[in-house]
Amino acid sequence: MDPFDIFDAYFGESNGFFGGSEFRNNRNHTLDIRYDLSLSFEESIFGCQREIEVSCFETCDKCDGTGARSSSCIKSCADCGGRGRTLNTQKTPFGVMSQVSTCFKCGGQGKKITDHCTQCTGRGKVQAKRSIKVIIPPGINDGAMMKIQGEGNFDKKRGIAGDLFLFVQIEEKPGIWREGLSLYSKIAVDYTDAILGTVVKVETVEGFRDLQISSGIQPGETVKLPGMGVPSMKKPSVRGDHKFIINVEIPTDISDEERALLEKLASLKTSKRAHSIPTSESHNLDQHEMNSNQTSSSSKGSRLISSILGSISNLWSRTTSITELILEYLSRFFNTGKNSLEGDSHQLATQQLPHLCRLLADHMIP
Repeated sequence: MDPFDIFDAYFGESNGFFGGSEFRNNRNHTLDIRYDLSLSFEESIFGCQREIEVSCFETCDKCDGTGARSSSCIKSCADCGGRGRTLNTQKTPFGVMSQVSTCFKCGGQGKKITDHCTQCTGRGKVQAKRSIKVIIPPGINDGAMMKIQGEGNFDKKRGIAGDLFLFVQIEEKPGIWREGLSLYSKIAVDYTDAILGTVVKVETVEGFRDLQISSGIQPGETVKLPGMGVPSMKKPSVRGDHKFIINVEIPTDISDEERALLEKLASLKTSKRAHSIPTSESHNLDQHEMNSNQTSSSSKGSRLISSILGSISNLWSRTTSITELILEYLSRFFNTGKNSLEGDSHQLATQQLPHLCRLLADHMIP
C-alpha cells in the first residue's frame, strides 16, 4: 500500500505532521488581490459606484497554464514520483516518525518542464488588467475593508478563484470632520452678530446652507443642521447632524465711531445698573439729593424746612396715629406757612411735601 495514501487518510494533504486543511487554505490565499481605493469625503457620505482597474494574473492561453512549450516538454519529477511531496521516515526512541514535505526539486508540482512556454516563461500565468464595477455604500468609514468574492486571481488548472479585498481611504475635507454619524465645523461670528443674532452661510456636504444664529449665543456653543450628517450603513434612512461650533470674534482694533458707540452702550449699562439699586439705597440717594437742593436754595427756605421737620417731630410725640400726624402737619402748613413763602422757597417746600409724606409712611408706620 502506498504510504502517502495511509498518511493522507489520517492527516489529509499536508505539508507537515498536521494541519492539512490549513495548508490548502494558505495556497488559496495566494489568489487574493488587495486594492487600495481612495474616496472623496462626499463619496464616503453618500456612497457611489466606481469602476476600478485591477492588476491580476490570468492563465496563459498559449500553454494553457502548464508553463511548457508543449506537453512533451513536461516530465514527471524523479525525486517525488510526480506527487509533489516526499515522505521522510526517521527512527526515534519513541518509534518510527514519518513526515511529508513539499518536494524541493519540483517545488510541489510533481513535474519538471524541460522547455518553457515563450509567452509566460514557464509560470503558466500572465499579468493582465481587469475592470471591475464596485458599489460603495453610504456612510462607509475610513480604513474599512470590503471583500468582493471571486474577483481575485483565477487558477484555471485547479478551477478556483481568489477574492478581491478593497481597503478604503477617505480624503479629508478642509473645514469639516467626522465623528460617528455627526459632522463638525467651526465658524467665526462677529461679536455684534453674536449679541443681536443673524443668519450666516455655512458649507455642508450638500453645498452652502443658511444657519440661524440666535441672539446672545456664547463662544463654544454649537448650532446644528439636523439630518445633514452621515447616513448609517445599517439603516441609510437614519442620518446624523452637522454641528457648528461657534467662535465669537472680538476685534483688537476698532474705529473712532465704533468706540464712541461702545462707550455710549457702556454708559447706558451703567445707568441701568444705577436704576436697579435696592429701595433702601434709593431712599438714601433721594435724601442726599433733597439735602443738596436745600443747600442751594435760599436760607429762608432752608430754615423753613428745618422748622417743618422740627414741628413734625413735636407732633409725633403728641399723636398716636400716623394718619393723624400727617393731617395735622398738612393743616398747619397750608394754613399758616404757605402764604408766608415766596419764590424758590415756596416751590421747594411744595415739592418736598410728597417726599416727606413717603418718608413718614416708610419709616414711621408700625
